[in-house]
Amino acid sequence: MRTRQLGRITEHVSEIGLGTAQLANTTGNVKGVKRIDLAEARAIIALALDEGVTFFDTSDSYGSAETILGEIKSSKKDKIIIATKAGYKITGERNFTNSYLLERIEESSKKLNSDALDLFQLNKPSVNDLEDGRLFEFLGWLKQTGRSQYCGVVVGDLASGKICLKSKNVDCIQVLYNLLYLETEELISEAHKAGIGVIARSPLNSGILSGVYTTETSFSSNDERSKYFSQNILRERLEVINSIFKEIPLSDKTILQFALSFILSNSHVSVTTPGASTIDQLRSYLDQKSQQLFSTDELTRIKKVLFQHLAKIQHTFQN
Repeated sequence: MRTRQLGRITEHVSEIGLGTAQLANTTGNVKGVKRIDLAEARAIIALALDEGVTFFDTSDSYGSAETILGEIKSSKKDKIIIATKAGYKITGERNFTNSYLLERIEESSKKLNSDALDLFQLNKPSVNDLEDGRLFEFLGWLKQTGRSQYCGVVVGDLASGKICLKSKNVDCIQVLYNLLYLETEELISEAHKAGIGVIARSPLNSGILSGVYTTETSFSSNDERSKYFSQNILRERLEVINSIFKEIPLSDKTILQFALSFILSNSHVSVTTPGASTIDQLRSYLDQKSQQLFSTDELTRIKKVLFQHLAKIQHTFQN
């Protein structure tokens, strides 16, 4: 597995990490995520570790995920980075008061079976949340007091992302970035210049770039994608993907690997975090670990094709 520097974090991390939102519902009680067997969730984490994945992204709102990660043996845990986050609730409400964040940090530390977090992230604070500097001071305090070794911000909009780049207490930012969303490219470049690491989330655009969905696909009511992928939006994105297929060229069988290669060909991206709910899904991501990346000329050609079609897509950066 190739590794990269994650901003101010001294350890290198695997360029392919693992998002754990899909491991949340092992009890059947977590809304918005399909149920996964606990043994399967543990097997996914075990395979990722065996294959050299050293970056895991989780959250205080990801159900069982933190607890499962907390089961990793200390000998292996010492060699990985587990990033968690808080402040943005499943309901869409935000709470970035110091008392609330500290409460969530302490709870996450217990679940992760750790005295201190590896990486704590503010989860999508707004410009209003950030502009007085209080939250950046809080991140500095977390590091000074040993509650979290590193700190970062999950960026929900471009304006708040740019504010984060000015803080010495932000070690990395997490941004939406994939074949269907390129609007964060300038922010990613600016973060690199500032020495801040970049975590690219939703590399498959919530699964749309996996090659398995059609215009007939419908998401169950217990799948959060049903809230933002209406049939019209799903059809719109698949039509754009099919248009891109004809010019690249691509197919349903090759789009997943192409999508990951595209992201990782941006040298300013430190790590990307696809999520997996099955062993087979994880293996499909890990097949990327030795795949050749695109040259500068190839990226220029690909982006030219993408920009011709992306204006047709309705975006919600928060996704």
